[in-house]
Amino acid sequence: MLYIIENNGYSIKDLDNLKEKLNNLGCAHTIRVSITHLEIVAFCKDSKTLRDKITKSIGSRILDIFIGEPEVKNGKELSDFMSFLDNELFWLAHTFMENPWKSYNDKKLQSLVLYAGALAKAQEGDKKAAINLIQMAKDLGGDELIDMDCAIKQIDLIFQNQRTSASRCLNVEQITNHMRPKT
Repeated sequence: MLYIIENNGYSIKDLDNLKEKLNNLGCAHTIRVSITHLEIVAFCKDSKTLRDKITKSIGSRILDIFIGEPEVKNGKELSDFMSFLDNELFWLAHTFMENPWKSYNDKKLQSLVLYAGALAKAQEGDKKAAINLIQMAKDLGGDELIDMDCAIKQIDLIFQNQRTSASRCLNVEQITNHMRPKT
């Protein structure tokens, strides 16, 4: 379960405090901080009780709930990927590039999944993991699709509690070329 929660002033610096507030959930969970929202991934069944615990603990309302993976519409993967990046929903963004990466068996497209994962790891406060994922993306040839300096700047913006512009790091023309059927 992924809960998107209104962010009423929390930053990456508040992660430990947020984790402590959520100790009462009764199941394993992860939290990510965006300037616009919080994401809580709870590894238990959705219920009114769980929702009440989350809203009371955080003091913010739930904006959206994702049960399982969001629907990926064939042909819209790139636009949906970019939309989720622009809305700092990085974990969701990565799901929209998994199908093209696997269906085209293209390691450069895999680098986009790693890029979105890196940004999600930054939102979890794990800069080392974020940088490692960016390096993995680069090692796969992702620097053809992603401006790696720009990608690192997006990670830094997350840690500075500033709005990212993650889709601006992408070379959309090159990505589109990789997503065309090979003849």
